[in-house]
Amino acid sequence: METENTMDMAVDVLDSNYPLMTTLREKAPGTYAHGKNVAALLEALGSELDLDVPKLKIAGYYHDIGKVVDPKYFSENQTDDEDIHKDLTPRLSYKTIISHVADTTCILINDENIPVSVVRWCSQHHGTTVLKYFFVKSKNKNADTYRYPTKIPSTLEAGLLMLCDCLEAKCRSLYQSDKLVNIEETVDSTLNDLMADQQLDDIELPKLSYLRRMKMVLYRELGSMYKPKRVDYDKAHEEAEALE
Repeated sequence: METENTMDMAVDVLDSNYPLMTTLREKAPGTYAHGKNVAALLEALGSELDLDVPKLKIAGYYHDIGKVVDPKYFSENQTDDEDIHKDLTPRLSYKTIISHVADTTCILINDENIPVSVVRWCSQHHGTTVLKYFFVKSKNKNADTYRYPTKIPSTLEAGLLMLCDCLEAKCRSLYQSDKLVNIEETVDSTLNDLMADQQLDDIELPKLSYLRRMKMVLYRELGSMYKPKRVDYDKAHEEAEALE
């Protein structure tokens, strides 16, 4: 866990008019919306676990700032009928996607108002996870060839950023396709998958209770962001009868 105190910054990097924030919002609006939600999740987790909330919020907002270099290559910035990757090989798509981590690190490290610890967390937020979509599309049998070439999270804060990034994107995707059924199961399965893939191996929890508390916060916050849609049983019954 990070113990470094938050810097007394003369400039508020979370201000809506801060240059990096303006660039992110204007060039990659979908990424900005994603970052805003990740920041909200991290703020709630930071408050619950007594972590450095301002730094966590900065990491949430800016962890994907590198996507401003080529925003249209990322699904959250594309229109419904737009997919640049359909004309690219899976390998080229993979190379393009993973580059946003290096671009993020470069952008943040050159901004003197961004704490160094935040830059480190952002550089680790994908760890060595597999880009599953392009791996499957490639029909390659070796998943390791489609992993992010970065380091796994080395601190609790970096691990929380990874988890919140995964969960926000997954819940949003499921919600938009009307497939989000159970927030708790989504949180649990995502966390279990990251642990099984050894992405969280370097993280130390001060107490085992942190895990339970983390889950409760995520259940609550994601549930308020993406409340699973209730099944319209009358409509479902009518559709079933029509098929008979």
